[in-house]
Amino acid sequence: MTESEQPPEQGPAPLVFHLEPRVASDDAAAGQREQKRLPGVLTVAALVVITALAIIVPLRASSTFVTDVTQLAAFCLVFAGLWLLTHRMGLLSIGHGALTGCGAYAALHAVNDFGLPLLAMPLVGFVAGCAFGALLGIPALRLPKAYLALLTLSAAVAFPIVLRQLDGPLPVTLDGEFVPPAWSGIAPNDEHIWEFWIVVAWVAIAFWLLHGLLAGPIGRALVATRDEPTAAATFGVPVYRLRLVGVSLSSGLAGLAGGLMLIPVNFNDQSLYPEELSIKLFALTIAFGSTAIGGSRLITTVPAATVLVLLPVWLIDRPGWVTQGGWIGLVKSEFFLYAVLLLVVAYARGRRARAVRSYQA
Repeated sequence: MTESEQPPEQGPAPLVFHLEPRVASDDAAAGQREQKRLPGVLTVAALVVITALAIIVPLRASSTFVTDVTQLAAFCLVFAGLWLLTHRMGLLSIGHGALTGCGAYAALHAVNDFGLPLLAMPLVGFVAGCAFGALLGIPALRLPKAYLALLTLSAAVAFPIVLRQLDGPLPVTLDGEFVPPAWSGIAPNDEHIWEFWIVVAWVAIAFWLLHGLLAGPIGRALVATRDEPTAAATFGVPVYRLRLVGVSLSSGLAGLAGGLMLIPVNFNDQSLYPEELSIKLFALTIAFGSTAIGGSRLITTVPAATVLVLLPVWLIDRPGWVTQGGWIGLVKSEFFLYAVLLLVVAYARGRRARAVRSYQA
């Protein structure tokens, strides 16, 4: 073969661009970004609505309703503590009603017996709740997770009895009043408005600090102790101490709520913290904290507290509901409505789990 008959040298292979998979991946990435953006938009919208209601409701509603909403705002902190414990750490507590009462008891006697200023009551309640939670968590966290639930349930049952022995059968009144200052522009006989804004301010600050804490490395470490505690310990995460801090913080939020609850009612009594309260708190945390109905954010504490506080008020305003006997009275009872709510959540979670399995298959 002569030189002229040699085949021409082949150059580099031409580049072939496959655009269709890239377009599909871009669409998928855009869809994921949209899914992440949507909960953020909904959260901002919910915060705007809540802020507007916090300004309008105390100025327009009756004093009784404002007092109920003030209690509702304080209970949001209890649900925030339970949300942290249950959904971020994978632990269970059925005694946060007792922790709330512990904070209220410490806050009231800090003012009555030691002369602390009234505005220091929430801090006293927070410290008392943290101490009580650490006292329960030190032995319970060295055992399987179920022991923390059993120990807190025992505390919920025993707390009203202990409080009755400490304070007696009659309510203990707070020595002091929350008189609105002159610069607030609130009339002296409208102290319920001033009390509402004090509680809402404390709750907003606590939520802001908690959100900042959970958005950082501590929040990620808490999730690691829930999902992969062995791997987290391998990478140097102090699992036991971090869990103890989480339990103490969760209990402190309940104690902080207990100190805030004294502001609108100005008294403490063992009948305010029965064991049924702890069971309701736990049930509503499971219901509204379910990821099947969007319970992955702190904003879900608001509907949970709304049901806890306003459902009994709604039933009391309709005496025909609670006085009927037989099956009709059962269906219209508060605990039956709780059971229906939990069944709906269980059904929603089951459908979500089946959808995830079918998608993975």
